[in-house]
Amino acid sequence: MDAAISNVNGKIWIFLDSVVQWDLLIDTEQQLTIRVYHQDIGKYIMMTFVYAKCSSLDILELWDSLYYLASDMELPWLVGGDFNVLLNEEEKIGGLPVYPPEYEDFAFCVNSCELFDTGYKGSPFTWWNGRPNAECIFKRLDRIFVNSPFQSLFLTTEVEYLVRTGSDHAPLLTYRDIFKQLALREDMVRIKEMLFEEEPRVENRIVLQKAQSELKRYLSIEEQYWKQKAGMPWFAEGDRNTSFFHNHINGKRQKLQLKRIQNHDGNWIESHELTADATVEFF
Repeated sequence: MDAAISNVNGKIWIFLDSVVQWDLLIDTEQQLTIRVYHQDIGKYIMMTFVYAKCSSLDILELWDSLYYLASDMELPWLVGGDFNVLLNEEEKIGGLPVYPPEYEDFAFCVNSCELFDTGYKGSPFTWWNGRPNAECIFKRLDRIFVNSPFQSLFLTTEVEYLVRTGSDHAPLLTYRDIFKQLALREDMVRIKEMLFEEEPRVENRIVLQKAQSELKRYLSIEEQYWKQKAGMPWFAEGDRNTSFFHNHINGKRQKLQLKRIQNHDGNWIESHELTADATVEFF
């Protein structure tokens, strides 16, 4: 990471790679908005990072700033962070009843700004008060919204709520469905290869090379995904596509394979055919 940005009160921090082109547009105590140039698609994207205050009065300033941004927003726009408020009563377990005007104001802001919740994978709650039993409270305070142009541009964007470690909030990992995109690029290369084999013209060779280049780009994106997902501190930049890296990934896959199974008599079965029969019988 070669660039770091913080908002006026130091509550929001953004860390950017040196290759990312960005401009700071809005800097307030509750949100930080930047414009980023996406080099792969050649378009600008707006990104607003939120850390809302707890006061119901103070948070109105945040809604006003989002109204202002949405009023003439034409670019793909992502809004995410800690909103410190719920969208409905189902997003809380434990504690006092939810105060309807608070989440009604939030819902009105989201709808007025024409934003859509991306949904999530993982636990439905992103915050825990750290107390057990009857004093335990869970809430969904952190989330990602996008507008319609963003949805159209990135059809497979997904958000995963990770495990809470070192904080009462769960980290949010935002990414595209890399494997679906990778499969599409692999299919495209196969089609272009067949076309070139049938008609080995210069034009078809150029089309094939472009498809291969796009596939290589998504293989690189998959690599970055595994780095973030698996948290591999040993992964050096010079090790990409080496046998060590692929052996590590293959090792993960092997751990997921079913080697043997115990039947209802308590005996271990290792034969593939008998394992399949025992599995069907159990379920």
